[in-house]
Amino acid sequence: MDPAQQRPPDFTQPGFAGLVELTMAEEFLNREEAIELLNQHWAARGAAGLQPDRGGGQRPPDNNPQEDCQPNEGDNAQREQQNQPAGPRPRSPTPAPDANKDLITFDATARVASTLASRPADYTIKRLSDKKHTPLWYFTREGLQEAARSVRRADENETLAITQAAEGNMTVRAANSLTASKNAKLDHCLTYAEYMFAKNHFLTAIENAKWGNEALDAFNWFFHNLNNHQLREEGDRGERALLHYASRVHLDWHDKLALGKAYNIGIINEELLAKVARELDARDVKDGLDQARPPPPFSSLILLT
Repeated sequence: MDPAQQRPPDFTQPGFAGLVELTMAEEFLNREEAIELLNQHWAARGAAGLQPDRGGGQRPPDNNPQEDCQPNEGDNAQREQQNQPAGPRPRSPTPAPDANKDLITFDATARVASTLASRPADYTIKRLSDKKHTPLWYFTREGLQEAARSVRRADENETLAITQAAEGNMTVRAANSLTASKNAKLDHCLTYAEYMFAKNHFLTAIENAKWGNEALDAFNWFFHNLNNHQLREEGDRGERALLHYASRVHLDWHDKLALGKAYNIGIINEELLAKVARELDARDVKDGLDQARPPPPFSSLILLT
């Protein structure tokens, strides 16, 4: 007889209890669902479909179909073992959290540097991390000393503020460390010596802020070309022109960076520099004329009053 035309066995009988229990354990089903699944296997694949292929192929049907409905006594030991409640299917072990990810690691042979660099204010570090314009005053001796005093006062009546980082994380910082200093000056208000002192600390800070080698090299050349420009031979006039040029270009570079139009700041635009120098000269002439102009006569003052 064709196996597909055989009368399906009654899987509710005790003789099939082991097969039902095995199906329940492997498929995570209750008893009724397991019996229904076995009936579906029988209808789809015949008697050979009672046991799915698990690496060893399907079990061939027996010559006597009645044996499928009434197991013989020789299988009693196996049936009794199958009748035992099946334990839960082994699951893949859950990966343990990396317990070492928060551990501090370092080179055991390294030692502290002979010279410790001064640390700028938290406000400055955050501005540079966000790639925003930061006046070089924060890297002058005055700016670094103010930052050091702020650190010493950190535990005295400190107010905390919550800020959001670029990646969405929330950070708690001292409120006074997040604000601009009231003593800060624009770059062209510094002396030339202060500006050149600050640029070394500025270069270190943008390197620590991960601006990249391209930006670091561009600013390095920017300061180098300013410091070696021929205008320096003109003394205070030339250095003032260089400072005003540097102040304007530095701010403009960050404005263009925000628009995705940043340029190589290390290349000095001689035309723009000459224009800045002429503007300063014209301002000096005007200020000189204003100072040289004689005051109005006393009679005019009386008429004005």
